Amino acid sequence: MGVMRKARLYARVDRTGPARTTQPPRTSYFVLRTSLLALLFLIPLLAACTIATPGLPHVWPGQSLSPNVQAKSGDIIKLTIRATNDSSNRDFGGASKVRTYTAYPEGVTVLDFTSSDVDRLPPGDLNRAWVEENDTKNRVLAIGFGGLGPTEQKTVTLTLLVTAPPGTTLDFRTMLVWANSSPDTITCESNCQAAALQAATADDPQLAAYVADHQAEVQALMQTYPVTGGVVANPLEILVGDTAISSTVPQTALLVGSYSDRELRLSTRPAFTPGEPANVWYNRPDGSATFLFRTDAHPDGSLDWPVAVDTWRGIPPDATSVIVHGFYSGVEAIYLFNR
Repeated sequence: MGVMRKARLYARVDRTGPARTTQPPRTSYFVLRTSLLALLFLIPLLAACTIATPGLPHVWPGQSLSPNVQAKSGDIIKLTIRATNDSSNRDFGGASKVRTYTAYPEGVTVLDFTSSDVDRLPPGDLNRAWVEENDTKNRVLAIGFGGLGPTEQKTVTLTLLVTAPPGTTLDFRTMLVWANSSPDTITCESNCQAAALQAATADDPQLAAYVADHQAEVQALMQTYPVTGGVVANPLEILVGDTAISSTVPQTALLVGSYSDRELRLSTRPAFTPGEPANVWYNRPDGSATFLFRTDAHPDGSLDWPVAVDTWRGIPPDATSVIVHGFYSGVEAIYLFNR
């Protein structure tokens, strides 16, 4: 989970394209201390120690801030975390034990929590999202989402008070894990688990510090996630200033370069959820949008792919912008034509 360099404000473009679309803490069998360790193991194990099976659950995380360009010291900001199960298999597509773990910065105080389950499920329902624990020592917040059925999405929203002074950059990094009961998985031996722990914590000092505090509880929790997956969400970063600034959707720049005389290169910084699909379209002055193609984010959350020169030239001369929209992060990369 690399830290992005500096927040930048890009030109605002209204999205006209075909984008896809607190309850008191309670005790849980999976307490935070062991839950975070499961997270740190399971992210790398997803690729190294499991066999993909069509139709099984894949839960995608996404996160966003409001305001999303600049925060004001002393004001409230809201962090929304989404979990979306993209499986449509009614028999084997359900996910259980869905949890997110958010490393949050100094300079914010957690005030409140709500979720999409508040008006849908009663307070005692085990499937209702809740804050499992707020570890203020390492600044890690664990949230249990319960289960997610096929094609189901849940959201949680945290209300945060900004206490950092102007000029501070606040960054938020979220991981998500889930379990399923499919037998089509190979287990990871102990040496694989040790390597996974080292790899997962290497780039994040907050999570590494938390793991160092609770090494002995790793094995016990691993046994509760026999078949699992994990994903890192799109990174968030916001500058603290004298005023709050927001845009319609989280935005980043879409850069257009050249691979060769036959291919252009379209790329972005790592702003998307790693591996997430993204739709690409162009907008016109009359408000219409025309789909171009679909692409996928790289493992670091960036986009970088070739486009035939003829395809690019086929965009009408009156097009105003090209948009790339992440399915689960909600992030949009924007290229503005200057014609």
